[in-house]
Amino acid sequence: MKILDRYLLREFLWYLVFGLIGFIAIFIVVDIFEKIDVFLDHRAAFPLVARFYLYKSPEVVVLVMPVALLLATFLALGQLNKFGELTAMRASGISLLRILAPVFGVAGASVAAALLIGEFVVPPANRDRDRIYDEQIQHMPRELVTERADVTYLGHGGRIFYMRLYLVKEKRMHEVSLQEFKGGELTRRIDAAEGNWDGRQWVFTSGMERTFAGGIERARPFERLTVPGISERPDDFAEQARKPEEMNFFELRAYLDKLRASGARVANYLVDLHLKLAFPIINFIVVMIGASLATRLRMQSAALGFGLSVAISFFYYAMMRTGQALGHNGALAPYLAAWSGDFAFGGVAAVMLFQAQRR
Repeated sequence: MKILDRYLLREFLWYLVFGLIGFIAIFIVVDIFEKIDVFLDHRAAFPLVARFYLYKSPEVVVLVMPVALLLATFLALGQLNKFGELTAMRASGISLLRILAPVFGVAGASVAAALLIGEFVVPPANRDRDRIYDEQIQHMPRELVTERADVTYLGHGGRIFYMRLYLVKEKRMHEVSLQEFKGGELTRRIDAAEGNWDGRQWVFTSGMERTFAGGIERARPFERLTVPGISERPDDFAEQARKPEEMNFFELRAYLDKLRASGARVANYLVDLHLKLAFPIINFIVVMIGASLATRLRMQSAALGFGLSVAISFFYYAMMRTGQALGHNGALAPYLAAWSGDFAFGGVAAVMLFQAQRR
């Protein structure tokens, strides 16, 4: 690594660490003021509160990383430009893109880090955070689920389960309806008074089986019926359904495949699935924008860089959330809804960087 690369990288990383610590501290302080009544009323010990925010920190890091990267870009490159160092580098024949290579390297690594943290660290950390807040701070007893009412479960192979009541300990379904789909069309429906787990498979009793083929419906009653190929086990029906933000990319993609097989609408989940990939790319695009601006502007103070960082990040987040909402409503195609923010800001960033390179 060349001396200039090490020099720029050292300055940039210093400001990046400073920005991350600062923004995380601001986020946590604001959250503490919101929850201070709960902590005081329940006499939560400091180590317990500290553990709560320790588990909260991965999510905060993912959220504030783009702002910290943008601030670091403004401050590091702004200082180089302010004292003429950037001009001296370019006068020696080094292109702007070559000068910025270490910064873009850190931005690329930040994209990968945000993706990995968001997928594999944030979900389990958030579950531990909620457990600490509910059970240890607020002393809310953890309810042992013994039964679930009005359960709808999306199974494998295009199957959908509906049951009026599911008894967890007994592993028994009451008033259950099983529908099977192929290519989005209903091929079989089983309605039974009960469904019981015999240790190896589900056994349905006292019901009616209907099959649909070629526009013809055939029905036959049964007293006992087993359905080969059901891979769902009793514990699957005992778990509460999770929201898309509580699943990682692979879990959400598997759930989306189940939806497709059942013929259900998948647009909402497709938007959320692509957002899991689109959001981390913010980290690279904001650095492109920050580098283009910082090479033109001479940052006179950290306050200016802070203000620009917050403003640009706010508009970026707002555009991505607007695209998400439009995708959920069906006003935009799922792919366009998820990637619209990256396309718009990425295009602007590329043009700005190209113009800065030519100057």
